[in-house]
Amino acid sequence: MIVVCPTCSCKYSVQAEAIGKEKMVRCAMCGTTWQQSASCEVDEKRQRVWCLIEWTFFWFIVFVTIFSLFFAKNAVAKIWPSSVVFYEAIGMQSSWKKTFALQNLSNFFVVRNNTLYMGLKGELINVSESVQTLPSITISLKDAEPVTKEFSCKKIWTHNLTYKKLLPNQKVVFETELQSVPYHNLICDITLDTL
Repeated sequence: MIVVCPTCSCKYSVQAEAIGKEKMVRCAMCGTTWQQSASCEVDEKRQRVWCLIEWTFFWFIVFVTIFSLFFAKNAVAKIWPSSVVFYEAIGMQSSWKKTFALQNLSNFFVVRNNTLYMGLKGELINVSESVQTLPSITISLKDAEPVTKEFSCKKIWTHNLTYKKLLPNQKVVFETELQSVPYHNLICDITLDTL
């Protein structure tokens, strides 16, 4: 172990066994005496090792985060859809956003057994250049201007398509219904739950 004089900073190489748990030592250069502990260096080594582990872990997390953001952007966008805004802001678009397109959307109302149903129909198209597994379609409805908090309408439902995969440029027509929906002041939002 290395023993350093607290006054003149002169260094001495000493066997840890010679110091034991604690021993009074004297500097040969300046004559200063002090209590030297052998465990002190062991604690310093442990601290250095833990510091190294912590910094390694920190830089590993930083690396994984940066790698994920820039080289696994499709996976990030699927897990965290709000990240698409970030990618568009820095000029990077995730390709999964362009995998499917919705078109010819329309809604309809029908009464069955004295119950009002709202339906939604449209087409889902595979706009990519490869075969794609079909996502679920999540439809959410809410009042554009709710009268009161108690009478506001908010409904969410998921529609699973019967087909499993779509070829490039192939489309599938879907139709789904939800009962007991008011027929005015509705805002409809449709999202694709990609895998």
